[in-house]
Formats: sequence, structure tokens, C-alpha cells
Amino acid sequence: MKNDNHDSDPLAIERKRTAAMALSTWDLERTRKERRDTPRARIVMLRAHKRLTAAVEAQKNIPPQHRSLIEIQDESRTSCLLIHSINGSPADLESLADYLHRSGMTVYAMLLPEHGNGNQHEFMWRACFQDVRLRFRILRRIYQKVNVVGYGFGATLAIHLAAKEPVASMVLLSPALVPRVSFIERLFFRLGIHRIAWLRPRMGWTEDVLGAMKKARTLLSRLRLPIYAAQCDDDERVSPVSLRILQKNVRHKASRFQAFPTGGHAILATHGEPALYQEIIKFFQVRR
Repeated sequence: MKNDNHDSDPLAIERKRTAAMALSTWDLERTRKERRDTPRARIVMLRAHKRLTAAVEAQKNIPPQHRSLIEIQDESRTSCLLIHSINGSPADLESLADYLHRSGMTVYAMLLPEHGNGNQHEFMWRACFQDVRLRFRILRRIYQKVNVVGYGFGATLAIHLAAKEPVASMVLLSPALVPRVSFIERLFFRLGIHRIAWLRPRMGWTEDVLGAMKKARTLLSRLRLPIYAAQCDDDERVSPVSLRILQKNVRHKASRFQAFPTGGHAILATHGEPALYQEIIKFFQVRR
């Protein structure tokens, strides 16, 4: 008699469901190309993408609270892509995402690749950037305006994105442009010791990430979109010089900058609700 144990394995069942959903999404996309591209059809595609993303992240054993958050407003003409920082997940931006969604926007708080499961990984910013760009393009196919919120190094990725794609406006929270690096860390980088495998997870920043920050600083003067940036002076991860660099280099007249004396790097936890959230919503609503 045939052994059906494999068919009852939850992981095997989940893989089959994910594969079937991916094929269904692909088939829906292929079929849609043969028909008129209507707003309703694009929303259907986004809902299919939401289900597929949830299935893939579940298969990767990402805890529910750390998975991508996609909340859709069917009648909205604007959307927002939210990008978390290196050591975080969409959970860090969930409360803000909820505020934005209730204000009438479709929100997509994405999970960066190789994040969310608590495993140590070597952060590769270019791989993350390509995924950010892909998620932006998914929203851009549906909505006239796609705004972006970046937190920590997510703000660095947002700057790289705005240099390549038509971002409508951007909010940068605790923007990682100039890191706080200790004397020991600077010495390790200078001597090349930071490349030792067991030491890399203990470093506050990697050489790859520092390079991305440096490149982002050179892109600021090219941006032609409104930017709202906020940072705390006592940020323990990122130097407050980051906010001053933004003020100096950002060109758009509608841009705004806000500095808080205290609050640390977790700016949303200390200043988010309701004051900072309301300022962000107001900033986006003016441009709808």
C-alpha cells in the first residue's frame, strides 16, 4: 500500500500551496496582459501578490508579527512603501502603516530579504535594494503616486530608490547617512579586521553598509522630490549630522526637517503617536 505520510506533512502541504499560488499568480498576470488593464484588475493582482507573499514568508518560518504587511484601499489613488532598518522588520513600522492606511492610503510594509526570522545574516545592501525596487514597481503599476517611508538604513535604501524611480515624496526617519562608529570599530575597518567571519556580527555596521551610506550622500543633490526627515539628537546608532546633511543638500522647497532633543534611534517608539504620525500624514495628504 502506498505511503501517504508525505502528503500529510504540513511543510510539504505548505510548499504545494505556495507553488500552486505562484502558478496561479503567474497565470493571472499572463491572462491579464491579453485584456484591458483596468484599476479593478490591478487591485486583483495586488491581492494575489499579498497572498503569495504571505505564503512564501510562512514557508520561510517568518513569525507572523515580522511578515510583510500589505493593506489595500480599493478606491485610493496613492500608496506608500515602508522600508524597515537592518536589524528590524515590518513590525517596527506597523503602527505607522496602520495610521497611513486609515488615512486612505494603500500601504506596503515590506520585509527585506533574509530578515525576520532572527537568524544572523550578512547584510548585502544591493540585494535588498533590488527587492525594494521590485516592490515599488508593483505599487507603481497600480497607483498614480507611490510615497516611501524609510527608517534607519531603510531611509538609505529609500534615497537610492528615489534616485532610480519616480517616488512621489519621501519620509526619512532616523536616516542612516552618517553612522556612529566607535574608535575601536574605525580601527578595525582601517586594519581590515572587520572581515573576520566571527567578528562581523559584532560590528555595529559593515563595510558594505557604510559604502551604501556614502553613496547615498552623493545622491541627495540630484533628488527633486519633497522630503520630510526627522531624527533625535541622542540617536545612538546614527549621527545627527545625517539630518544636517539632508537639510544642506535637499533641493525641493516643500521639504521639511525636524529634530527632537531626545528619543534615541527608535524615534517612532518615543515620538510616533500621535504627533509624528500626524505630521507624516499631513505631509503626504498635501500632495495627494
